[in-house]
Amino acid sequence: MPPLASVDVPATSANLGSGFDCFAAALSLKLRAELYQGDEAGILLNAHGEGLPAADADPDQNLVIRAFREGLRAAHGANAGAGAWRIEVSSMIPSARGLGSSASAIVAGLLLGASVGRTAPGADELLALAVDLEGHPDNVAAALYGGFTLAVSRREAPLILRRFHVPEEWIPVVFIPQAESATAEMRAALPERVSHREAALHGAQAALLATAIVTGDASLLRAAMDDRLHQPYRLPLLPDSRELIETAYRHGAAGAALSGAGPSVLAICDSPAVAHSVEKGLNAAGVEGMAARLRFDPAGARLTVTP
Repeated sequence: MPPLASVDVPATSANLGSGFDCFAAALSLKLRAELYQGDEAGILLNAHGEGLPAADADPDQNLVIRAFREGLRAAHGANAGAGAWRIEVSSMIPSARGLGSSASAIVAGLLLGASVGRTAPGADELLALAVDLEGHPDNVAAALYGGFTLAVSRREAPLILRRFHVPEEWIPVVFIPQAESATAEMRAALPERVSHREAALHGAQAALLATAIVTGDASLLRAAMDDRLHQPYRLPLLPDSRELIETAYRHGAAGAALSGAGPSVLAICDSPAVAHSVEKGLNAAGVEGMAARLRFDPAGARLTVTP
């Protein structure tokens, strides 16, 4: 029997260069989730692949299940019953590597829950729910909408979201280490304050990043991805990632930076020949893990509902 609904959600690379907590890109690694009618009341989750909870993990803490319930409430109202559901999840997105595994799980659960409701929530409502579950907007925005996204949270004001097309010549190469990093630990490494001079320089570089994306000018990326807000404080804890960024530049990458909070590294290349060189160089760097040439995902989450 076909699923009631299925959704494919891309991996994401947030904190894109100087776009700390606001710029992100969708990548071609995917999480796929399918919704079926269950045999008994409740939500049964069967998960396979990367970035998924252990078999003995508390299901009530699983992000897919929590987001699915939020999607149901958004579509049915506060009194939505649990029903009887089975969710099958398979993922290519490793967890704790800075590739948005939590965001993909949240987006998948929300869209499946909303798909079986009486009234489909609007895109803005879904994004707001995803941000509440994730805690910040950059990863979930890219997972939902694809391409490059700019998501700006403001105090007591609606979130501002803009989506940008990916320059056709840009090719992402990602190195995914075997080692993991905890987002909480990486957050704790950040200082409470930075100098006025560093903040001003960072703001200019973030504007340069937007210019590079809008114009497709890859020559701006090296300066635009020279972050001042998180990499100087996290890279000392991630020496392999620092070496991988330097390796990417030695092999011709237009831009390179931590992906999310790391330890994965994203390199952006402006030709297939450069992407091949960077991928080969990263794999030869002596760090446990794997480099892969991917694609930027232009479409974001794709939901299919069976009639």
